[in-house]
Amino acid sequence: MARLTSLLLSFALASSQAVLAADRTLAAEGDCIARTKNGDKPLSHWQLWHLSDGNYEVVDTSAKIASSVQIFRFDSQFLPVGYTLKFGPLSVPQIPNFPTFPGQTISCEYQTTKLICRGESSEGRKSTTSIAVKPPYVFTGEFYDLDLVWFMTGVVRLAARNGANDGVVNVYVLTDGAKAGDTGLKPDVPMKIVFKGEETTQVMGKTQVVKKYEWGSRALRVSKQGLVLSMRSGQVVYAISGYKEYEPWGPIR
Repeated sequence: MARLTSLLLSFALASSQAVLAADRTLAAEGDCIARTKNGDKPLSHWQLWHLSDGNYEVVDTSAKIASSVQIFRFDSQFLPVGYTLKFGPLSVPQIPNFPTFPGQTISCEYQTTKLICRGESSEGRKSTTSIAVKPPYVFTGEFYDLDLVWFMTGVVRLAARNGANDGVVNVYVLTDGAKAGDTGLKPDVPMKIVFKGEETTQVMGKTQVVKKYEWGSRALRVSKQGLVLSMRSGQVVYAISGYKEYEPWGPIR
């Protein structure tokens, strides 16, 4: 009987793994880095998954804190449709008696006229908040490890599509809610993305044509799929490194 139970469990596990594999295909992966005069600093490792429904999902894991995971969701045209941040519980064992911070998950869904965000702590506390929005728009917060490369990929894709008003993308940010521990949303300063032409350059190990954009004083280089390859902000360049592509992905522009 025990052997039969073990065989059934093994079959169930294998079946669930097969379903998961069929549900998504790994399209590409790589690292995000911060490049300074002192060298490159690894920020995160990401994997781009092509889902069975045609949409895409980027799973981005912090290089410094493994429990910090960001998920960027895109539709089949590679326009952003959602964002999730998971982190913690977080402790600092090097510091005696340092309190452990509870874990938190914040997951936002981009609807046509409404942004909905749900939060849940590792202690079981849940909250839901929403706000009426004006598309095109994105969501962000004061997340110290926000992956700027993938966040800006969504912004540029929205600014470059037909229907965007002069490259302006509206922004909605996370705030404290009316009650302690709750969250809220509010509009922030819109982002204006300006197209500055194309150039042929050496990127990710090959010569290719990239599009140039500017966001204020920041210079961006974008691939034909719409992926932000680099963004210069002051003396720091946030960039893709170690890029590996396993299947063609994204709309070619």
